[in-house]
Amino acid sequence: MRKAGAALIDLVCGVVLLAVALFGGRMLLQSRQLVYLLFPILSTLALAFGRWRATARRFPLIMHALLVATPLTVAAIEFFSGRNKPFAILPVVVFVCVVIGGALKLRSAVMVGIIAASAFAGPQFVKLIVQAHDVSEPAIPFTIHLVDGRTITSAQLRGKVVVLDFWATWCMPCQRELPQLQRAYDATKSRTDAAFFAVDSVVTDNPGDAGDTPERASAYFRRYGYTMPLACDTGSVLQQAFKPHGLPTLLVLDREGRVRMRHVGFVGAESLDRDLLHKIDELSTQ
Repeated sequence: MRKAGAALIDLVCGVVLLAVALFGGRMLLQSRQLVYLLFPILSTLALAFGRWRATARRFPLIMHALLVATPLTVAAIEFFSGRNKPFAILPVVVFVCVVIGGALKLRSAVMVGIIAASAFAGPQFVKLIVQAHDVSEPAIPFTIHLVDGRTITSAQLRGKVVVLDFWATWCMPCQRELPQLQRAYDATKSRTDAAFFAVDSVVTDNPGDAGDTPERASAYFRRYGYTMPLACDTGSVLQQAFKPHGLPTLLVLDREGRVRMRHVGFVGAESLDRDLLHKIDELSTQ
């Protein structure tokens, strides 16, 4: 009976750490400043739980660590799929910290050092979640249909660095990404060697949902004051041509029309606007 109670306490500790991880994903990872707190908070609690549970002595310490890490492990297997696979690192961090906290019984100064060092893992973790790659894909002909009725072809865009952002009004990461894209657009809209297009996706990840319409996308832009050129990919023609891997997907084309960067996903802690401006400057001189 005592062992069952000890196991239950370990699982409750794990649920607390799962709640911290979920809070981190929704809040801490969305801020360039708060992202540094995710791993210190997680490791502090795991170290403390490890020291505490080591005194229970109902199981070997490894078993306590496994039980504490179980809720996060289940969540990682159940929910963190696709480009969210890096979240599987979190239960590993919890397991290791519980073992360290319980087995080594570290002095406070050493534990503070471990916690402080873990702060730098936050930005690196973001880089694992968001897939950004320099590529070199052949130029293909395409046509962009803007919601204001204008039509722009790839031939008209030759000589310019082109940013195509595939997004949708129902996509939460897209909603968080748009303000940074707007800042990058504002910084380049007076230039003649760069062009931005927010390409609204008409498809949806919910079967039976009609998806976006030009009217819905336009209303969303008006509501939040976005002024980037807005296109609607009716028929998913651009998606079939460029094959974005999920939303949001941002592509940067060089002056010859070749795709030179693919950026899939978005977490608020990244510096997308700064990195995008750097890429535009780089390609505009080539």
